[in-house]
Amino acid sequence: MDVIFKLATLEAAIRLGVPVALAALGALVSERTGVLNLGLEGMMLSGALGGYAANEATGSAWLGVLAGTLIGAGCGAILALLVVTARANQVVTGIAFTLLALSATTYLFQLRYSIGGIPPRVNRLDMTPLVLLTLACVAALWFLFNRTTLGLAMGAVGEAPEAADALGYKVERLRWIATMIGGGLAGLGGAALVCGPLGLFIENVTAGRGWVALALVVFAGWKPGAAVAGAILFGLCDAVQLRLQGTATDVPYEAFLALPYVVTLVALVLRARASRTPAALGVPYVRGM
Repeated sequence: MDVIFKLATLEAAIRLGVPVALAALGALVSERTGVLNLGLEGMMLSGALGGYAANEATGSAWLGVLAGTLIGAGCGAILALLVVTARANQVVTGIAFTLLALSATTYLFQLRYSIGGIPPRVNRLDMTPLVLLTLACVAALWFLFNRTTLGLAMGAVGEAPEAADALGYKVERLRWIATMIGGGLAGLGGAALVCGPLGLFIENVTAGRGWVALALVVFAGWKPGAAVAGAILFGLCDAVQLRLQGTATDVPYEAFLALPYVVTLVALVLRARASRTPAALGVPYVRGM
């Protein structure tokens, strides 16, 4: 227990939780409008590589974060084109997008750096501005969904798109906007990971954090504050397992690696029944049908 309550462990929890929190906020935005974004992991990876490349080229971590956000938004536009406009199956399309992004980022990374070589480290941001940025995103999303007509319309599109359409709201346009915002936040999470704590990009650097973020949205009941709290819980478990690996024990280190994911899964199971899924989540909207 002493490991958990050490100040360094709690700081590491925030450092490891912030990228997941940003990605979870991105998933929350798109899912509130009915778009199931299973491409979140791929968007995080794309944003991470784009942020790393921009940071290396310019020497500015903030430009890296901006580049990662823009690339994530572009990925969101591609996903919206497929699942909103073309009405492709959202589950299949999202998984395919993530697999494609994993392969593409690996290929592009290996084009730039030789296999087995050590890529250069880039300038890193302190955690304070990244934490403040995350809190600002939470406040902005809370205000959007609770105090603006646009946010209420986006929520209505996720619950009853036919009714929203009858009131004059453009369902496809709102889903496009939400998916691009969600992609931008996911890309921001990936860029925050490599331009913040790590200062480095490696293949599959997100290591499943996008999938964890998707689970945290369900855990949080599609509420921004709870999603961030769940991400910090994941970060705490990740920080604890890293410290436990350095202790003398007969427990295989693979068990420690699995700890944050197991805790996330257990929390998801306990909270899933209490979560209220948007009624139109994953359902393409066809006007007049």
